[in-house]
Amino acid sequence: MKLSFKPIRSRLYKAWLRSRLDHYSRNLHAIEVQRANDFHAERMLHRAVSATKAKLQSL
Repeated sequence: MKLSFKPIRSRLYKAWLRSRLDHYSRNLHAIEVQRANDFHAERMLHRAVSATKAKLQSL
């Protein structure tokens, strides 16, 4: 009776690949969220600059 380790190795490899995929997906999501936050912060800064310029010019 010969014991084959191929199915075990295959399962372990698939589990490892799934964990890597999950890790990469979480990182991509974090980058996406950060990008959205950066865009929002940039918009707020542009508004503040525009408002400050307008106030300065009105003096």
